[in-house]
Amino acid sequence: MTRKKIISIPILAIVLLLFASCKSNTYVLTNIDYKTGVDFTNGKWLLNQLDSPGYNSERLTNEAATFFKDNLKDRYFYREDVSNLLIPYKIPLNPSKQKLQELKIGTGFDYFINISSKKNKDEIGIIGLYEDEYSTGANQSEVTLEIYDLNSQEIIYSQRAIGKESAKKEKSVWETQKSNKLIDNISFHRSSSTLMTGSLKKILKDLQKKSIQN
Repeated sequence: MTRKKIISIPILAIVLLLFASCKSNTYVLTNIDYKTGVDFTNGKWLLNQLDSPGYNSERLTNEAATFFKDNLKDRYFYREDVSNLLIPYKIPLNPSKQKLQELKIGTGFDYFINISSKKNKDEIGIIGLYEDEYSTGANQSEVTLEIYDLNSQEIIYSQRAIGKESAKKEKSVWETQKSNKLIDNISFHRSSSTLMTGSLKKILKDLQKKSIQN
């Protein structure tokens, strides 16, 4: 009895490690230039309305709002809740110093958070049947988050995450003869919408890890 327990624990650990590795590889950060995050301990921060597909906008907004509220407390504000702002509806990514100066004048805030997301591919459903290493198709979404210091007119954090789910099923190192049963040939995939949310979470995790917090 004791020997079985000793053997099963390492095997379980290996399986969980492999599962976690596969899951984490779904989302990739593309900007390796920013080694540090931001200083959450000072200033007034404004989150812009997200540039996102309508079907996923509320979910992404709630995800971002929760994160910045937790880190900034009463120094966090959302654009729709603030009146008398003199800025355009859509703020482009990677704005010039002149645009950032205009944002400072038009908002009066110290920091501005800009988030954009889009769906790149939507080729497979959330359920796939009889997929193997020759299957094709993928779902892919991406999210970009930028933070601007409006006092110095600088972009102080910029990160993009890409989430991808492929129909291609890689061969397992433990692969045995395939079953003909339907239940053994069903695959589950992340939708483009789910990948979008996961990409934002990936960026927020990176920002949290690198930043100075209260």
